[in-house]
Parts: sequence; structure tokens; C-alpha cells
Amino acid sequence: MNRLPAVARRSPVIVITGASTGIGRALAFAWAARAARLVLNARSVDALEEVAATCRVRGADAVVVPGDITSAAVQEALVEGARTHFQSNPPSPAGGIDVLVNNAGVGLYGTVDAIAPAMLREVFELNVVAPLRVTQLALPALEAARGTVVMMSSIAGLVAMPRTGGYAATKFALEALSWSLRAELEAQGRPVRLCVVRPGLTETPFAENARVAEGSSTRSGMQGVPRMSAEEVAQATLRAVDRGDPEVNLTFAARAMTALGRLSRPALRAVLTRMAPRLGVPRGRG
Repeated sequence: MNRLPAVARRSPVIVITGASTGIGRALAFAWAARAARLVLNARSVDALEEVAATCRVRGADAVVVPGDITSAAVQEALVEGARTHFQSNPPSPAGGIDVLVNNAGVGLYGTVDAIAPAMLREVFELNVVAPLRVTQLALPALEAARGTVVMMSSIAGLVAMPRTGGYAATKFALEALSWSLRAELEAQGRPVRLCVVRPGLTETPFAENARVAEGSSTRSGMQGVPRMSAEEVAQATLRAVDRGDPEVNLTFAARAMTALGRLSRPALRAVLTRMAPRLGVPRGRG
């Protein structure tokens, strides 16, 4: 699809979920610097309003649609707000969305045998079902603007580390949906791009907000490992959208684990097994 990338236009319409903290907040600020028209979602009303106010100071037009993005009413309000709030202000086509960033998500720590099914369902609702449904609702507006869907995945969408199996399962599912959707859009000739972004360890409130299985903790075992800043992830995401990249691995660890998994599954399993005690998996009784 040969076209001008959405963010190269003046004042693109950008929809971001999970925009009150971390990567979502950094994305809002990065696009605000481009005078974007922002539609921001998060559960925390006060934090979201604060982000929106900062974006306006930096040159953006920003509106907020607060609420739990797993709610069907909030999903519909978010997309409808993006379609209608800016429709009288060119250059985006009336009702068009230039970029949808499915960023909202939550972590889950715990060995697989300790994860409660209800907790796993809750995490799947936010990490998989919500971005799926928001994307479905937004596709007509994305087509109108020849826009881009960004799925915020993770290195966990490629490799399931010990104690992150539940979280990784949600990111594997998001990756599968992204692969299928990209192929379907291209086969149907629909002018919507899809970009999967895979951050590694990042300085965000991820651990503090994560769900924790009984008997586990949010201790990652990765203390001392360099982390990206949320701002670095945001800038890399904007560049990927500008270029029309289908995916981007943001850390050496993500690229190394991906390569090892492709070259030798047994070698990758051996590495993960050796890492397990460091990551908090109890040692065997024998």
C-alpha cells in the first residue's frame, strides 16, 4: 500500500489506550509535540486529565474518554469520540482515525500451577479482548484515514519466561491476532497498516500494577538489567509508524531470544530452565 504515513500529515488523529502512565503517557507527549489531535483513555480520571492538560500546553488538541477499556460502553465511546470530535477539522478525512494505539495492559506474575483461572480471564480481557474489540470498532475510521493500528506487545509475545506464562499467553494471543489481521487486511486491499511493537524491560509502573498469583511476587529477578525509558519506546513507536514497519523489537534481549528460538528450541528451553531460579521459581524438593 503506497501512501503517506499517517503521522507525516499535519495534526493526525491519534487514539491511545492506557494513556495515563508509562508508555501510553510518553506516546501522548511524543505525538503532542507534533500537534496531534489526541483521544486518550485510561481508568484514572485525574491522571488522564493531567496528561491531556500537558499535551495541550505542548501544542496538541486533546480529549479524554476515561473508563475501563474492557467495558463495551467505554470501547464504543472511545471510537465514537475519535470519529466525531475532530470531524469538522481537516486534514484527516471526516470521522477518520490516523493511528490507534492499543497500549492498555496489565502484567501477571506467578508459576503456571498457581494462576487462578479467574485472574487469567481478567488479564485476557484487558490484554487481548479489549484491543481486539477496539480495533474492530475503529477499522472503518482507520480505513477512511488510511491509518495504522499499533499493538503494544512485548518480548513476552515471543518467549515465555518462567513465572510469566500467564502474561506471555496474552501477548502470544495478541501476536496471533495481529498476524492474522495484517494478512486479512492486505488480502482484502483495505488501506490499514498494522505495527506490532515489542518493548523489553521498561521503566514504567508495570510491576506495581501487575496481578500476582497466590504465593508469588512481582520480583522479576532481573534487577540490574538495563531498562528502556518509556520515552525511548514512544519515539521508537513513532518512527515505526512513520516508516510503516510491520513490527519492531526494541531490545537486544528481544532480538537475541527471537533468534535463539528460531535456531534451536532445545537451546532456548535450556536457557529458560537455568534462568528459572533467578526469576523466582522455587527449586525442586529432590
